[in-house]
Amino acid sequence: MSKQGLVYCIQPEQYDIFDERISKPICIKQIENGVERGSMVFQEMDEVNFAKNPLTYFPPNNVGLLLSISKRHLVDAKKLFKEHIDPHIVNHSFIDTETNKKEFLKGKSKIVADYIETIQICIVFGYTALEAFSNLSITDTYQYRVSVKNKGIVELYDKKAIERWVSLSDKLSKILPEIYETKKIEASKFWSYFIKLEKYRHDIIHQKTIERTDFYKTYFNKDIFEICACAEYVLKFFYDAHSDKERTNPLWPWLINKNKEFPVSFDFKSENYEVVGNLFEGNIQNKSRNR
Repeated sequence: MSKQGLVYCIQPEQYDIFDERISKPICIKQIENGVERGSMVFQEMDEVNFAKNPLTYFPPNNVGLLLSISKRHLVDAKKLFKEHIDPHIVNHSFIDTETNKKEFLKGKSKIVADYIETIQICIVFGYTALEAFSNLSITDTYQYRVSVKNKGIVELYDKKAIERWVSLSDKLSKILPEIYETKKIEASKFWSYFIKLEKYRHDIIHQKTIERTDFYKTYFNKDIFEICACAEYVLKFFYDAHSDKERTNPLWPWLINKNKEFPVSFDFKSENYEVVGNLFEGNIQNKSRNR
């Protein structure tokens, strides 16, 4: 399947990160006898085929988009808490209020609903970002072996089975450390926050009784903002290990980058590229199946 894109610039240092949600380009280099003969930064393009008015754009990074939603609402949740909820700053006693008590309670209730809504968006989208990242990290050929205790058998999971049947906590703690060659993620300080993130997400998605709202109260605990932020901590854990080995790919969003690091391909073949337009003399099509 061919890919259409733009030669955005020639060298990576010329690239401007105009939006952290957009997918990374690929720097394609031509090397001959150990010497670089040419390079280009290839930014993939996509299109929505509106009749007679197609919308062309640089596609977003899916993990980055999900993480961006979570991070943006975390900022909103912190602001709400600081300005309207923090018990060290705000007086919540409706008994002591000099205003109409019913109106006072209505106002407090709206603030709490806004806060809970914002926290739940943080939790669900942060967790989903990790789910997407984990599934995208697993290659089509990867196999996960699980020894079944007391039965003397080994269960073998392929990529599809892993995506469907293996929990996210197991993907992050047992599968991805093998793929990215990292230390045990359970030893990291943020792991306890992730365990709570997973529980809180399940409480939201798999609600058993509609009257049960006690789990909302956990959103007012001191560690809630660390829990909401832990998706980024997890991604950085794997990114740092991957980056240290001087390997990077389009899967990584800009949002977790320390530096402007690019996926680089040294497999440039002119027959795999075709100029199909004249947008700044750089609209090209990648005809190869593997990039």
